[in-house]
Amino acid sequence: MSTDSASQGSTSADAPSTDAPSTGTAPSTGTEALGATDVTKRYFDGDSKVLAVDGVTLSIARGELVVLRGTSGSGKTTLLGLLGGLVAPTKGDVRVAGKSLVHLRDHHRTQWRRRHVGFVFQELQLVRGMSLRENVLLPFAPLGGPTKEDAARADALLERFGLAPKRQAGVEKLSGGERQRGALARALVLEPEVLLLDEPTAHVDADNATRILELLAEEKSRGRAVLATTHDPRLAEDGRVDRVLVMEAGKLG
Repeated sequence: MSTDSASQGSTSADAPSTDAPSTGTAPSTGTEALGATDVTKRYFDGDSKVLAVDGVTLSIARGELVVLRGTSGSGKTTLLGLLGGLVAPTKGDVRVAGKSLVHLRDHHRTQWRRRHVGFVFQELQLVRGMSLRENVLLPFAPLGGPTKEDAARADALLERFGLAPKRQAGVEKLSGGERQRGALARALVLEPEVLLLDEPTAHVDADNATRILELLAEEKSRGRAVLATTHDPRLAEDGRVDRVLVMEAGKLG
């Protein structure tokens, strides 16, 4: 699938393309939503210096779905944190929605990330003791709480993701697939330009993995830049994925 067809929304989310994803680090066309130039991250583990990410350069356009593959310890989760502004690089530049994150003060970077990046973490980080709906509304807490329009948007996401009947249920009463979709709804409730996901199909069965992929393809068609790390060949080989990147020893292959 070309990036042109993705950005125009001409491919249905329910009809996988048979085109093979490309492997380049830059989109063929489109406005950049997420980018990195020569990004490196070093840290110390005891007395040892670890080079977790080594000179990564990439660009992801709006309306593009990109998968990042790599073995455990390859640096892909660290890269995801760097791209989303959760981790500061040792050197290099990270750009989100047209702004360089490395030149922002911490609180400004947090504000920019909150508005422009949605995260789905591998462990989901849904809060037990709260309902699903309350979890989806949590991103509004630092902003003074949700407005009526915000709450309506959250309810619309829950409806679209097939979670409306469970919106008042506690997290502990949800299935693995329901939790995954709930975490995705929470990541999207602020309508970010960029969606980052760490192993989004790792803890769900085949049917739920298919549903998650359909939802990611829908977000792509809505113009979001989507980057997902995965070990799951179903995600990496799906024709709706525009590019598959491979990370090894901190570098993109």
